[in-house]
Amino acid sequence: MNKPAFLLIALFCLCLCPASAQETEQEQNMFENLSDGDKVAVVAVHVGAEDALSQQRLDRFNTRIRQAYPQHDFREAWTSRSLIRQMGSNGVNRILTPDELFSQLKKDGYTHVLVQSSSLINDTEMQYLRHIIDSAKEGFKQIRLGEPLLNAIDDYQQILQAITTTMGQEKAANVLMCEGTTGTENAQYALLDYILHDNGYKDWHVGTEGGYPSLESMMKQLKLQKAKKVHLIPFLFAPSTQTIGDLTKEWTQQLQKAGYKVTAETRCLSDMDAILDLFENHIRHAEKHRKFTPKELKLITR
Repeated sequence: MNKPAFLLIALFCLCLCPASAQETEQEQNMFENLSDGDKVAVVAVHVGAEDALSQQRLDRFNTRIRQAYPQHDFREAWTSRSLIRQMGSNGVNRILTPDELFSQLKKDGYTHVLVQSSSLINDTEMQYLRHIIDSAKEGFKQIRLGEPLLNAIDDYQQILQAITTTMGQEKAANVLMCEGTTGTENAQYALLDYILHDNGYKDWHVGTEGGYPSLESMMKQLKLQKAKKVHLIPFLFAPSTQTIGDLTKEWTQQLQKAGYKVTAETRCLSDMDAILDLFENHIRHAEKHRKFTPKELKLITR
């Protein structure tokens, strides 16, 4: 493993992975002691939809969350104000941002709020949502947030099992195309790549747009593998037609220029039931487990 990948994975393990579930949370169902007059809202949070196809993909997520909690009211929020404006929602039908929604839920008398984001990693969007929820918690008896798709090591392994059995091509180097960042969150994609190879998927690789592992570093692995054909797979949740098209076109051109034959997958993560299963697992876990506060963690570790 090269030095940048090692450092990123080490940083991931130190900063993002809890030592154990027992040290960071306790089992406590947030709905088991509801009183008369308590109101529950289950909330799905997305960055937003760029086009009709993107919205259809978000709707699959929303439907899964609705079906998981049919007895409770469902709400949706988007973090991107520009996408809210782009989709033309206004008036009573306007999609709200998370802070606007939580304020409205408080006014409407909701006491318990359970939230699940469609974020793939603990990125800026997820960190922003954690901050908003922390700021809003005084207004509710309980408000909890499910983890992003890539959280525990078991999540990575389940996701990779689902993808490699449904989207890969034999006799090809299969490449997961991810949206990278400029922050330490890239460690999560480096870990994804590491776990692929550690589990024996030697012809599978991870590359990110604007992050690490980069397209260039991924192509070094293709060269070592002596691959001739590359199959591109969008590791994106609900991208628009243009987003997938632009990313696939750019990477295809670069790979073809390097002499590879390229094919591309049209499906993305939201099209897979196994991925929705994991998101549902995360929100159900948040329902049944309360995370310790920083003060409680400090007392536990003394």
